[in-house]
Amino acid sequence: MIELLIAMALLLILAALAVPNYLAAMARANEASAASSVRAIISAENLYRYTFGTFTDLPNLGADYLTDNRLAVGQKSGYMFDASPGAGTAAGLDFSIQATPQLSIGPSSTGLRHYYGDQSAVVRVNLAGAADSSSPPL
Repeated sequence: MIELLIAMALLLILAALAVPNYLAAMARANEASAASSVRAIISAENLYRYTFGTFTDLPNLGADYLTDNRLAVGQKSGYMFDASPGAGTAAGLDFSIQATPQLSIGPSSTGLRHYYGDQSAVVRVNLAGAADSSSPPL
């Protein structure tokens, strides 16, 4: 009986050591997926503009099968995405994409990096908060 308790204690110690590393690896994988998704949205926006003459939002990109269903609703791999076409005098001439982690604090964060993309096709990243056109490129 004592051998079983010792074996269980060892398994619990190993699990306690492995879980934080697993969560950190998941956050890094989510960040890589978000950066790739921003690149995919930039490509889809450019294709949409060349086809229809203007930029659009994520639901329309999904409706025309230019992005997958998860990106079309704005959530994928622990990140929230928002693609907005330009407004006013910039309507149809520019767009912006924001990728924000759903949970960026604590041991179970889905990612720490915030991503931004626009018609320049440069993916930008910021660790301190929302990324924008002045953030450093990825």
